[in-house]
Order: sequence, then structure tokens, then C-alpha cells
Amino acid sequence: MRQQHMDQAEQAAQSAATVMGPRTEAPACPPEELSLFGAMNLVLAVINAREGNRGGTHEHIDRARGIAARLGGDRNDFDTEFGPTNVEIHAVSTAVELGDAGLALEVAQQVDPSGLSPERQSRFLLDVARAHAQRRRVGEATAALLEAEALAPEQIHDHHLAREVIRDLIQLSDPRIPESLRKLAERSVVV
Repeated sequence: MRQQHMDQAEQAAQSAATVMGPRTEAPACPPEELSLFGAMNLVLAVINAREGNRGGTHEHIDRARGIAARLGGDRNDFDTEFGPTNVEIHAVSTAVELGDAGLALEVAQQVDPSGLSPERQSRFLLDVARAHAQRRRVGEATAALLEAEALAPEQIHDHHLAREVIRDLIQLSDPRIPESLRKLAERSVVV
């Protein structure tokens, strides 16, 4: 997905989910397998959201929620950081991708990402900023970006979505661009 080969990512995730699905129905399924199966559903949710497929997105998020509930807590099997928290972070991300800022912000209020990696926390805050930007809330979006930058500066300075949000916020606030936003744009080489 990071290399923008969505067809290949979808095929790989769908193939893995198809093979793993029956195995995960067993009550004694190892938690590592459940985590991986859940992570595949999150990948499929993101792909569906990028394609604008609401039904598919919600289906995979709901399936991942069920898997996370079976696990009972956050885990990091195979570096997936899969669990209830990461599922909700993906629910925020996919809602933003689908243009549903209200749902994204509503779900985000219930998420405590502090137990996850700084990079995952930063990406979550980037999605929160994107949701605020969709609502034209420059101050809230800027605050989320600054918090994300404090956790993982490279995530904000180098990520194309962060730069896009910063550009949008500058346009929304022009000609009175807040100083904190202007400095963030300079650090991210947006201006």
C-alpha cells in the first residue's frame, strides 16, 4: 500500500483473509493468527475507503472490531499493533477518506492511542487534523498537526497527506495565516 500498488495489496490481503478466515473461527485459534487476520481486514477497509466503497469499508471495520473484541486488548503480533485501539484509529482514517468528518471526529473522541507507537499516534492525529480541515476548523486542525509533529516529526514533514492538509489550512486562513501554521508549513517545506 505504501508503494501505491493497491491492486496488489488488495489481492494479497484478500487472499490471506480468505485462507485465514476459516482457521480463525476455531475457539482455540492462536491470538497471533487473530491479530494477523484482523490486520488484513484493516488493510481491506483502507483500500475500500480509498475506492469510495462505503459498504466494503464498514464491513471490514466491523469484522476487525469483532476480532479485536475476541483478543480483548491491544497486541503487536508481527508488528501489526492490532487490537481495539488500532481498529478505532482505522475507523477514523477510513471515515476521513470517505469524507465523513463528523463520524471521524466522533470516533476519535473515544480513542486513547497513547499505548501505540509514536508513529501510529502521529498518523492518528494527522487523520484527526484532516477531519477538522474537512470541517474548515483551522485552529483544531493545526493543533492536531502540531501534536503529531511533536510525536513523529518526519510523519508530518514528509507525508504527502500532511502537506496537503497544511496547504488546505493555509488557503482556508489566508490572508491571516496563524503563526504556528506558517512555521509548520516552513518546517514541512510547504511554502
